[in-house]
Amino acid sequence: MRYTYSQSGVDVLRNDEFTDYIKNLLKEINIPDWVVREPTGYATILTFTNPPIVLTADGVGSKLLLHIEYGRWNDAAQDLIAMNYNDIICVGGLPKAFVDYLGVNHIDRVHYEFLSALARKLNEYNVSLVAGETAEIPAIYTEKDWDVAGFCVGTLERRIPVESINYGDKIIGLRASGFHSNGWSLLRKIINEEGININSLNFDLLVGTNIYSNVPAVFEDVKGIAHVTGGGILRALKRVLRDKGWDINIKMPDYMQWVLQYVEIEEAMRTFNMGYGMILIADASKTDKILRITGGDIIGEVSNNTTIVVE
Repeated sequence: MRYTYSQSGVDVLRNDEFTDYIKNLLKEINIPDWVVREPTGYATILTFTNPPIVLTADGVGSKLLLHIEYGRWNDAAQDLIAMNYNDIICVGGLPKAFVDYLGVNHIDRVHYEFLSALARKLNEYNVSLVAGETAEIPAIYTEKDWDVAGFCVGTLERRIPVESINYGDKIIGLRASGFHSNGWSLLRKIINEEGININSLNFDLLVGTNIYSNVPAVFEDVKGIAHVTGGGILRALKRVLRDKGWDINIKMPDYMQWVLQYVEIEEAMRTFNMGYGMILIADASKTDKILRITGGDIIGEVSNNTTIVVE
């Protein structure tokens, strides 16, 4: 059987419609002049401080259900940090401070373990856990289920000039550690419907999302940065390239080869990272330095096409 994201209850088009509604709603109110509209939408730049600050919020999604089931607190913490950290750097920000929101049925031992892992992981990346909120809401959360969201603030080091992207610029892919934190409603459906024991797989399904902490070192050399999240690699390319296209070749890692037993390649491209968790756009003259610092691969270039060749 071939599965789709919509069959798992997630409609990406419906999500896009809601996002468009919010954007239009904001046009009707008075947005202060200290709010910078960043075209990729990964984070918001606020200029009422010097230097300006960058702000974003995100969560782990339904991958958290498997982290809870298997007690993978370090990976859950890394996922939460990465989903915020990586968005901040997409607009040229350096993450500095983190706030968490924890919604639970009742406070239990596992929440101590998770928050301990979160504090340790943040410290590894020189980000400070400065505040948070924990809410016991048994009317909303079941006995074992809970949810967590993160809010991250960074300083703007350099606004990434996506408007300067030209045809012929190189597209660099930074390898993902796995599925990261997107597409998990579909992955969980496959696991449940197919009766898959995740411990029998030849890769670590729940490994935490890569945190691309070396990317700020190449802020001065890139024209665009895209975090590959909801909507998969296709949406990430569209967010950073906007009215331009691409010719890219991608090499399939083991976890993508596994999932393609259950989904069509087109559905995978609309849902998963296809092996790359972050995409950088740069002039060809800058690529040697970028590759050396980030360990990335040149996977293609900006063009008039929308071609992806899968190897």
